[in-house]
Amino acid sequence: PMATTLAEWHARYNAVHFGGLLRPIPVHVSRRLRSRLGHYTARGADGVEGEIVVSRRHIRRHGWTEALHTLLHEMVHQWQHETGVPIDHGAGFRRKCREVGITPSAKRDLVPLARRRGVG
Repeated sequence: PMATTLAEWHARYNAVHFGGLLRPIPVHVSRRLRSRLGHYTARGADGVEGEIVVSRRHIRRHGWTEALHTLLHEMVHQWQHETGVPIDHGAGFRRKCREVGITPSAKRDLVPLARRRGVG
């Protein structure tokens, strides 16, 4: 259900922020992502389809608003790839993030606060 919701938001964001130009790609939720909120994997030269993955832990700990922010962040990387722009976090990336209404950085500590303080 989480992946389905994210895929629906991918289609909405694509229409609103990218003029519907991005390819529909799989959006997955991963239990394996421990230190990253999400990632975009570009379509390979071998024809292997690209994908966006969002951390399940991130969704559960930080909520849907933050998860959708992460999805949009990864979609900016998808936009970079599909328009032939290098995939990075440089000036062009930051400019496009501001254009679509998100902050250019999407970093959160995925370690629970209690663990960071030495509790638990």
